[in-house]
Amino acid sequence: MTSTDSGRSNAAIDETTVFDSPVVERLVSHWETLRQGRVAPKRGEVDPLDLFEFLPNISMIKVINGGADFEFSLIGTGLAKLYGLVTRQIVSQVDCAPETRDALLDALKLCVESKKPVHGLWDKARTAKLVEINLEVAFVPISEDGNEISRILGYHAVLD
Repeated sequence: MTSTDSGRSNAAIDETTVFDSPVVERLVSHWETLRQGRVAPKRGEVDPLDLFEFLPNISMIKVINGGADFEFSLIGTGLAKLYGLVTRQIVSQVDCAPETRDALLDALKLCVESKKPVHGLWDKARTAKLVEINLEVAFVPISEDGNEISRILGYHAVLD
C-alpha cells in the first residue's frame, strides 16, 4: 500500500523499505522488538524512557472512530516548534500547511487500514513559519486488543 502526492509519499513498511535516517530505522526496529510477532505492541509496553532519543520529534496519536479522525495525545517539543502543534488537537483541524496535514492524515489512515508501520518521505513540507524542509517520517501502530489499532506513535526526522 502506498500513496503519493506532490512530493510526499507514504508506504506501508516491508522488507524492501530503505530508510534515509538511521534514527527512523532504530525507532521501527524498537517497535518490531516490542510487538513480538503481534500486529502491534500494547500502549503499556511503550516506555517513554526507552524512547528518550526520539522524544523531541515524537507524537502519540489516538485513533478516533476506527480511523475517521485522530487526536494528538503527546507532542514532542521539536514537533510543537516545527508545526505549532498542541496536545488534544484533532489532526484534521490542525492549522498547518494543508499539504502537510493531508500527508499526515494519509499516513495515519494507511497505518490503521494496513495495520502496519508506515514510512514517508515528505519533500518541501512547510513548518509553522513557512520554512520548507525535507522530512522522513515513520508511524507505528499500537493495539490494546491485539487486533484494532488504538494509537499511533509518529516520528519526524528532518533530513536537511
